[in-house]
Amino acid sequence: MFGLSDSHHFRKTVAGVSMILAPLMALLAVVIAPERKENEAAMLASVAADADAFFVSQMLILGAIVVAIPAVLGLVHVLREKEVAYGHVGGGLALVGLVAIAGVTGLELVVWRMAETGGAGIVALYSDVMESAGVVIPLFFGSLGFGVGMLVLGMGLHRAKAVAPLHAVSIALGGLLLAVSGLVYAEWVTLIGAALLFAGLGMTGRLVLAESDEDWEHTPEAAVRPLLGAR
Repeated sequence: MFGLSDSHHFRKTVAGVSMILAPLMALLAVVIAPERKENEAAMLASVAADADAFFVSQMLILGAIVVAIPAVLGLVHVLREKEVAYGHVGGGLALVGLVAIAGVTGLELVVWRMAETGGAGIVALYSDVMESAGVVIPLFFGSLGFGVGMLVLGMGLHRAKAVAPLHAVSIALGGLLLAVSGLVYAEWVTLIGAALLFAGLGMTGRLVLAESDEDWEHTPEAAVRPLLGAR
């Protein structure tokens, strides 16, 4: 059932589905999330005004992080024969970044509870936490590892000719914009990053699902052409 007894087919299916599902969940989270504010009091007010949407968006992000892990490992697998160093370095950085993003999401859930509590003391506490070097450096800057990792993976995919150039650029740029958006408080950056990642990673996932189990064991340069309509 579902190819569970066939390890090659099961890993290919999980990787392909994850490449489509992870960026889709991230995109949905961006769309439904309340507007972010750089000012602490304004941010708490924004969350309190639409607490349910904020909570659902954070749950979607947590789900996207979980699903992104096999997606990243799938990209590393695609580069197992060509541009191997890009796969190892990019995959490692992306996984480190995902761990940091999970920490940021946990912090956001604390913000959700703070917003429901309210009060001047809560605003002061939130401000103190967000300005703490012990929080900002490992979590927010650590999340940049995801962006750099996806950039390296995108470069490797392009060099290996494993995906179409446009898809490789979408993966690289989308991941980088998503990671940076957490530092610049720009909604349009987050939305464009999520959309690009969904386009590039989603098409790569479609390619993975369409190829045979035998092709999955090799860098799929030949498998790209039929999908793009080139003969």
